[in-house]
Amino acid sequence: ASETTAAGPINIGVLSVTSGAFAQLGQDAIDGINIAFEDVGYEVAGRPVNVFILPTDMTPETAIDSMRAAVNRDKCQIVLGPLSGSEGTAIKNSIGEFPNTLVNACCTAAETVTTRGIAPNLFRTSNNGIQPMHPFGEYIYEQGYKRIVTIGEDYDFPYSTVGALLKTFVEKGGTVAKKYWVPIGTSDYSPIITDLPKDIDGIFVTLSGTDIMNFLTQMESFGVEIPILGSPTSLDSGTVTTLGEVVDGVLSVNVITLESDRPEFKHLYDRYWELRGRPYGGFTSAYYTGALFTIAAIEAVNGNIEDFEAFCEVYGKTEIEAPNSHISLDDHHSVVCDFFVNEVQNVDGVWKNIPVKTYSQVGQFWNYDPAEYEAQPVYDKESIDQMFPDS
Repeated sequence: ASETTAAGPINIGVLSVTSGAFAQLGQDAIDGINIAFEDVGYEVAGRPVNVFILPTDMTPETAIDSMRAAVNRDKCQIVLGPLSGSEGTAIKNSIGEFPNTLVNACCTAAETVTTRGIAPNLFRTSNNGIQPMHPFGEYIYEQGYKRIVTIGEDYDFPYSTVGALLKTFVEKGGTVAKKYWVPIGTSDYSPIITDLPKDIDGIFVTLSGTDIMNFLTQMESFGVEIPILGSPTSLDSGTVTTLGEVVDGVLSVNVITLESDRPEFKHLYDRYWELRGRPYGGFTSAYYTGALFTIAAIEAVNGNIEDFEAFCEVYGKTEIEAPNSHISLDDHHSVVCDFFVNEVQNVDGVWKNIPVKTYSQVGQFWNYDPAEYEAQPVYDKESIDQMFPDS
């Protein structure tokens, strides 16, 4: 690139949800972006950085429209996001339309973004839905949960969390009594609560935003006391802070934990507390980490992102110290990082996720052979029922 190009601004598009049940989580995500770029004064490798927020609404169509706007209208060379599963699947399926834009799908947990064919310009520094669930399925079985039900929203991300949890849980010897699926934005969970089998040890819940709030408060009002096991998004920090005692002692698995002596953790924790007066959650962390990783990669090429192939290659080899662990990417462009089994505890008057077990440097395929794993069907309602029938 000529001197003038290299010195010009770097335009970074950010896809995040701005309406509906996940709007608060989308704002949390944008907070993470703002903190990361404020920390470097919106300048990387001597080049100014312009950040464009592109609104999405959880639908694949809007995610693609916003992606096109980022690339064609705002001339973004790099895009971070989107936030949700079905949006991520849409970006993966249309990535061929954006061959000269580097995308870090730094929050969407759709399984196929980094499996079943990879794109040279598509990466993900956050985990996908299957990744934390493999160790968690084994963990809950070892803790004495032998028979469970699952409740999830009816779209890509909960399919992958339920599917991967049941894979290791059932292989260990566990059984699933029943699987419930609900639309995003469900407000009444009484039909499920009154239908729950009596002989279960726990309920694995993969609901987010207002959905998890509604479910747990209704469980409490019905006086049902079956232990809850949470996916990463179900027990996000904001949810835990809001529900407080309702989730006392609940176990969940996550890429973030709110007790760590890492300086990177302390920095983000303090910055976020200053901004919002509460602990940060997974969406803030995911977008912040995606931005941090991108900054490191731009610095590694001295700002020359115009040499696109070289930039993509360097991006795939970048490693950073993120707030909760060291992270790198595997040869499928998927993150390798630590995961934590957290328990909700009250620490000095603040309800938060405290780690009770750490799984270090876990990849998306756990202990499975990648080719064999990719040969099984992608998790959806039908394939999950076939592989792990209710019993």
